[in-house]
Amino acid sequence: MSAKEKGVFIFANCLDINQDGKIDMISFLDPEGRGIALAVDRESNGMMDQIHVLQDITGDGKLDKDDKLLIEREAKKLFEQQDLKEGQLKLFIEDADYG
Repeated sequence: MSAKEKGVFIFANCLDINQDGKIDMISFLDPEGRGIALAVDRESNGMMDQIHVLQDITGDGKLDKDDKLLIEREAKKLFEQQDLKEGQLKLFIEDADYG
């Protein structure tokens, strides 16, 4: 696989846990449905304030800060969307590769 082709598909499940009309939790899954990470907005203010990374997504064989930063970046992009609704999104992340 060349550097231009590197990347992975993941799924983001956007959830409104407290039923206030705002997304307050995003679970990230690999194509087989295994959990990658969980991002939470505990204060329902549209800003992620807690993240749990469960799987190496950068492809370096380690679960480390690089994985956290990658998921944090993608979660922030989603939480910043004004029209974000409940449901599942398919995302392609160019700088990732499953470990």
